[in-house]
This record gives sequence, C-alpha cells and structure tokens, in this order.
Amino acid sequence: MPQLPKNTAPSRKRAFHSANVAVIGLGRFGESLALELVAGGHQVLGIDLDEKIVQTLADRLTHVVRADTTNEETLNELGLRDMDCAVVAIGADLEASILTTSLLLQLGIKQVWAKANSTAHGKILKQLGVHHVVFPEIEMGRRVAHLVSGESQENIQTNDGFVQLD
Repeated sequence: MPQLPKNTAPSRKRAFHSANVAVIGLGRFGESLALELVAGGHQVLGIDLDEKIVQTLADRLTHVVRADTTNEETLNELGLRDMDCAVVAIGADLEASILTTSLLLQLGIKQVWAKANSTAHGKILKQLGVHHVVFPEIEMGRRVAHLVSGESQENIQTNDGFVQLD
C-alpha cells in the first residue's frame, strides 16, 4: 500500500471556498464529491467520458456534460477558465488525469484539486503545481482505522475559522 506523502496532510487553516466547481471524472469518488457540493449550495459542472454516467447525473448536478478533458479546445469551449475550482477525479486513466490536470493549470484556474492513485502519481501532480493532491483510499482508510479503534480524529470546520476535534 502506498504511503501518504507527509506534505499532503490536511491543513488546519480555513479552506478555500468556491461557488463554481468543475468535477472531472464522475466515478464513485467524483460522483460523491459532486453531489455533496451541490447539496452544499455550489454550482457544479460534472464532466465524464461515459454517456451513461452523464445521463444518470443529468438531473442531479447543476450541469453535466460528456467530454474529453485531455483536449484544450474542449476545456475552453466548456468555459472552465471561469471556474473557481476544478477537481480532477479521474481514476483509472493515469494519462488522462495528468493531461487534464496540466491543461487546467495552464488555464489559470484558482484552485486545482486532483485525486492520486499512488504516491508516484501524487508526486507528478505536485510537480505540475496542483494546489491540493488527495489520496481518497489512503485518507479514508486512516479515518476508519481511528473510528474502529475508538480514537476518532474527525475535524469540524467552524464559522470563525477554528477547527473543533471530536
């Protein structure tokens, strides 16, 4: 199992808040993320190559499109330059993840988050300049381990910027 790099530990600072978020890759992680953002009042543009996934989420996300995000022209046509934040949640296709992330950074998006499948993948994403690299399986495994052992380390963001530990 890959080790979570030390420089990607969750920050205790107030998180960047965004109203318009693009979620690219609508598999289990991307779909869950996009739906939670919509529930929180954010405008979400969901993007995936799979037409079936796009149809399934059509009435649940603000906007959802089928598109190849490794194409710079496509990203421009979708207006991604105007998004506050983009999350690359592409799972299985490492090349698509890296190309999409690189193009988003070139567009100058304020905050780019990217899912990493391995330590090496995360290192490449950091080298590209990704603002936040996440390792969902590793991070959730750690959280569940603390819950199972009775040593919960859940963080709750409060309005005044402080973090309350459960």
